[in-house]
Amino acid sequence: MAADRSSLSSKRGNLRGLIRLARPLNLLYAAGTLALLRFGWMARWGTDGEFTSLPWPLFLEGMGVVVLLMAAGNWINAYFDVVEDRINRPDRAIVDRTVKRRVLILAHPTFNLIALGLAGHLSLALGSWTPLLMALGVAFLLWMYSARWKAIPLVGNGVVAGLIGLVPLWLGVLESPFHPVGSSSEQTLWLGMLAYGGMASGIAMVREIAKDAQDIEGDLAAGKTTFPARFGTRTTRWTCLALLLLIGLAYGTALSTMNLETGPVSRLKWSIPAVGWSWSLMLLMGSETRWDRVSTATLLTLLLGSLQCLWIDGF
Repeated sequence: MAADRSSLSSKRGNLRGLIRLARPLNLLYAAGTLALLRFGWMARWGTDGEFTSLPWPLFLEGMGVVVLLMAAGNWINAYFDVVEDRINRPDRAIVDRTVKRRVLILAHPTFNLIALGLAGHLSLALGSWTPLLMALGVAFLLWMYSARWKAIPLVGNGVVAGLIGLVPLWLGVLESPFHPVGSSSEQTLWLGMLAYGGMASGIAMVREIAKDAQDIEGDLAAGKTTFPARFGTRTTRWTCLALLLLIGLAYGTALSTMNLETGPVSRLKWSIPAVGWSWSLMLLMGSETRWDRVSTATLLTLLLGSLQCLWIDGF
């Protein structure tokens, strides 16, 4: 007996919708950042692979936890954002059109449970409950962000920015059991991961605010008073400018205190993300702010910050 054609079409539509709403490029970026950190920058720390002690099967499990939690978070965010998406992005509003809401609400806990199962195995393998507790915390934060915190000025932005900064810290959590507590190698590990995560969080914060500035109409229609919706684009622009200047100051200060190779070539290696940072700054200093371009410029800064792991000096 032939399968019902409309039923097959619905299943394919739901699958395509799930893949699209998972934001595969964002998942690829997160996974790529972990790989670039571990096999790029960290591989040049110390000697004889001192900071790449985590076995590659466990590294892949850790990468899987990040990808699964992010996909689940993107789905639950789409579930709660139906109204504003139909106003802000009508061409991309596919919930209840291509993919059903009940599919999202089933896929979200399923992927979270798989991610938590992997995190539990990592905890057992590494002899530490930190991976499982961290995964539980991330799943909770992603749910609360979508359900409540997204509408609170700067709170939702801060949650997303903080979670982006957690990606390198997650790698630090997985690598740290191979370094004695209080040792110089453990201090080096956390110094590098905290510095990298802090810079990523700062740039991501500016990007999240810029994205909200693009979506004021839809957010207001949905009853969400984001920072730009409440305080206006002028205050938003000055806030983003101040954040970018603070990030630039912090980055420059950090580099001046690090024991790096001297010379213009070394400085150039560390300065590549400044291309995106400078572009973001120039856009915000213009007479009329194009928030879509600011979002693109800050995304470029994040991408360059990940790619520079291929060439920046080790500790």
